Amino acid sequence: MRPIIACFAVALSACAPQYVETVVTDEQDLPVRRATFAANPSPLDDAFRSSCNAPGDELRNVSRSVVQCRILPPPDVAAFLLLRYDGALEAPTLVVQKETDRDDEAYVVELSYFAEVVQKSGNPRRIYIRQRALDQLMDQLLIATGGVADS
Repeated sequence: MRPIIACFAVALSACAPQYVETVVTDEQDLPVRRATFAANPSPLDDAFRSSCNAPGDELRNVSRSVVQCRILPPPDVAAFLLLRYDGALEAPTLVVQKETDRDDEAYVVELSYFAEVVQKSGNPRRIYIRQRALDQLMDQLLIATGGVADS
């Protein structure tokens, strides 16, 4: 899982001018990578939690089903996000989010990633920056830990 987090930071800094962005205003609009697990996806849970341990990383339990790894971006990425999205002078955050729900007799896991920039109004703004390599890496992680990727 740590490669996913590292790829996210590198992809943002390397591709800032060429990315495809979607500004998300509703969490339901957040693009996700999804897989179904026949049993409790504890290997994925363990990998997700153990990968969020670098200095500055914060593992946050948002709800019973949602866990986030919040990462401080490199200074150049933080500056880019603040300027591009008219952020307050508060460090933006890169977020990798895992949501697990029970669906009949299976577990459905959704992984997503986005940048969160606090606005001058005090409200955070989520920005999804699509990185195909990161999407593929997340799909591989879901499959490697026992999931069946949804199309």
